[in-house]
This record gives sequence, C-alpha cells and structure tokens, in this order.
Amino acid sequence: MLRALRRRLALLLALLSALVLTLVAAAGLWLAWQQQTQASDLVFRSRFAALCDQLAVADLVTDGWLAARQLELGGVLDLTDGGRPVHFSVRQRQDADLAALLDQAEGAALAAGLDPDAPAGEEPRQVDYTVTEPGGARWRGITAVLPRGGGALRLTALQPLALVGPGWQLTLLAYGGLWLAGLAGLAAVSWLGAGRMLAPTRRAWQRQNEFVAAAGHELRSPLAVIKASLAAAEDPALPEAQRRGFLHTAQREADRLARLTGDLQLLAAGDAGALTVRPGPVAADTLCIEVYEQFYLLARAQGRRLTLQLPEAPLPPLVTDGGRLTQLLTILLQNALDHTPPGTPVELTLQPAPGRLRLRVIDHGPGIPDDRKEQVFDRFFRADASRTRKENFGLGLSVARELARGLGAALTLADTPGGGATFTVDLPA
Repeated sequence: MLRALRRRLALLLALLSALVLTLVAAAGLWLAWQQQTQASDLVFRSRFAALCDQLAVADLVTDGWLAARQLELGGVLDLTDGGRPVHFSVRQRQDADLAALLDQAEGAALAAGLDPDAPAGEEPRQVDYTVTEPGGARWRGITAVLPRGGGALRLTALQPLALVGPGWQLTLLAYGGLWLAGLAGLAAVSWLGAGRMLAPTRRAWQRQNEFVAAAGHELRSPLAVIKASLAAAEDPALPEAQRRGFLHTAQREADRLARLTGDLQLLAAGDAGALTVRPGPVAADTLCIEVYEQFYLLARAQGRRLTLQLPEAPLPPLVTDGGRLTQLLTILLQNALDHTPPGTPVELTLQPAPGRLRLRVIDHGPGIPDDRKEQVFDRFFRADASRTRKENFGLGLSVARELARGLGAALTLADTPGGGATFTVDLPA
C-alpha cells in the first residue's frame, strides 16, 4: 500500500514540477523568439538601409546584383521608377501571388503616408508596415522613395515575419532537450522525495505492525493460562484446595491482562495525542514521600534498601498532574527493583534546578549498555529475556516516556557512577 502511495505521490509531484518546468521553458522560449525576431528585424533594416545607400550612388543596377541582395535579405525586392517596374521585378515575371502581395504592400505604404507621386526631395523617405497574405502569412515590409537623377526610385522589401534565422531550429532542439532532461530529473527527484516524505509514515506503519504483533503475542499468554485454569477448576474430581489454586491463578492472570490492556490503552492515547493530563498544584516533596512509603516495605521484603533524598530549602511551585507523575515514578521504581540484585540500594531523589525540578531514580545494579540505552524505551523490549519476570511485558519504560511527554517533562537515562542506571525526570517548575 505504501509503495502505491509513493507512486501516486511521486506522480503528483512530477506533474506539478513538470507544469512549472513547462511554463518556465515556454517563457524562455518566448523570450528567445522575441530576441530572435528583434535581431532578424534589425538585420533586415540594416540590409535595407545598406541597399538604399548603394542604390543612391550606383551608376548601374543589374538584375544579378538585385538577385544577390534579395537572397541576402531572405525575402522579396521590388524596384520601380515613376510607378513602372524596372530591373529585377516580379511583375515582369508574371508571378501573380507576389504581384498581389506587392500591390498590397504599395497600399500599406500609401496608408502609412508615403505618397509615391509626391515631388522627390533631397533626402530619401521610407515607411515600415506589415501585410498579411490571404493564406494568413504575415510579412514585414519597408518602402523607400530614393531621389535619383532628378527623379525618384521606389524600393520595396518584404520579409516573412516567421523568418528568425537559421539558429532557431538549434534553439528549439536545445530547449526541447533541456525540457526532456529536466522532466527525467524531476521524475527521479520526485520519486526520491516521495520516498523521503513517506519515510516517517513507513516507520510508523512498521512500528504499528510490530506493536500489534507483539501485543497479540503478549495477550495470548495470559488468555491461555486463564482458559486452562478455569477449565481445570471445573473438574469436580479435584480437591477444593487445588481448584481454588487454579481460580487464584486465573485471577492473577486476569489482573496481569488488565495491566497490559491499561498500558496498551495509554500508549495508544499517547500516539493519538489524546493522553489525558489534568494539571493542578502539586507538592513535589509530599508526592515523593507518598511514593517512597508505597515501595519501602516492598523493597525491604526483597532485601533492598530504598532511600529518599529531599532538599532542605522550600521548593518552587509545581503545576502538573499528580496522578500521572505518581504513575511515572512508580514505573521507574518498580523497574529498578525488578532489575537489580537483592541487597542493592535504590535511591529516589528530588532536587531543584533552574526553572525546573529534577527527580531521579538511581539503582546500583548491572547497568544498561550504551547501545541499549534508547532501546529500553522501545515497546516490548527486554534487555535479557531469560532474566525477565513473567509479569514484565516490556512496556514499563515506554509507558514512562509517554507519561513524561504528556507532563511536558524530559525522561533520560544515564550510568550511575560505580555501576547501575539513573533515570532522570526534568519537570518544568
């Protein structure tokens, strides 16, 4: 499913990027076309001006010379004297289409203010215009009246507006090649970008699948014990004491299952951002004393020494959820008692720090290797499955970190000097 989503996302990114690239390429191509057109128009005007200068001083104008100039111009030349075609004229060749085009050009020049019947002055007169053939092709045109020998010559030059020079095909090929290369690059970048964008989703999906699989595995064990114990307790042939023992086992596993369900619900609420926290004024030292008294007898029964260290100075006010904080400290203390050898001391400390209160649960057990310090907060993680108690699902520390997040606190793990593990909770004061 994620792969299909990645394909759709990559396609969407590629299409959007291709649209932008196409617009940019089209804008660049239009600017190049304008530059080519302007350059072609400048060349056309320059050649026409040079031709006018040459006609003004030439003693003899031949058809061959005019034919060469027309080839350079890339259009049509027409020369008349007193309205009569002379020399290289399409009218003399009876080319009806070009003759009609020249008639149209003559009308455009007259409309632009160039009267060929006006007396010739000392300076040439010329006008620029555009004409359109019946087929729709547009031509740029220049007509000039040139004084010569007491009379006047009229020179007309026409060039197709679509003529932008031989380099235009190369420009189109270059833009097309760059556009295709850009599309290929954008497709690759979109595929990689979609994969990078979906990486958190993929990790979350994988984590969820692992979580569901592990939860199902953990749920099967107590359910199997409950089912077997209840089936055995229904056997009337068993002594009453043995039947009560089976019922006690079923009750114990039901309580264990309830704890697991509660932990799973808390983690699910944390993942959904719906963990309930009810902040209020909390006396941190009193809360620590209550938690200490709750675990003191248990630690003593296990042959461990549990100590509590509180500051002598008054503590800054603390606004937090006292029930959630108690739950967090309970998990950390239970974890310390579960994973340290008998006779090992465990400490609960409370210290003020700038802008916060710092709670520590310190044990002096075997400690946790550096490469596993983050793994211990993973769900269903057991550092040593062979030494883990049956009641431990491997959810305690992950629940503790979720509780810390809900309280706006930071839960960190460090080594205890001399050996052991120290869990620190930094609460905003």
